[in-house]
Amino acid sequence: MDVVVIGGSAVTSHAPALYTSDDIDFAVLSGVRQREIAASLAKLGFSRAGRSYAHPDLTFTLDFVADWPLIEAEPVKHFFKIETPFGPYDTLTVEDAIADRVASFVHWNDRQGLDVALALAASTRERWGAASLESALSVIDPGDAASSKRLRLACDLLITSSSTL
Repeated sequence: MDVVVIGGSAVTSHAPALYTSDDIDFAVLSGVRQREIAASLAKLGFSRAGRSYAHPDLTFTLDFVADWPLIEAEPVKHFFKIETPFGPYDTLTVEDAIADRVASFVHWNDRQGLDVALALAASTRERWGAASLESALSVIDPGDAASSKRLRLACDLLITSSSTL
């Protein structure tokens, strides 16, 4: 299975001390169907718990939430490889992880999403440039006046916080 870590877990991948997700969200790049995912995870001791997979020895769950990672409706094409003692895995770039959290604030007024985006931007400032972050944020389509205001606020806060570092 070719997967990419997305969502809050992507934030955790870039800044583990900053944010810890209760689940690990995956996008499946290889076109594997849910039935195949369930069979593979069952061999590892996971069982289906709603839309997630749980293991009796683990406190977190696994979610396979997308066939391909998207920020808004735009497919993510570039990933960041994280090296671990157990092997590497791909996740969203830090810019896309920030944009993903900003999108949750814009569309669902998720204040925690904005707080996490700002904290991630501040803690990883040396790893992204303004142009690449602006590009990642440019795919967010607010759709209505209230969402447009939230997007402007998020962008202003990101610019302010990054210029003071």
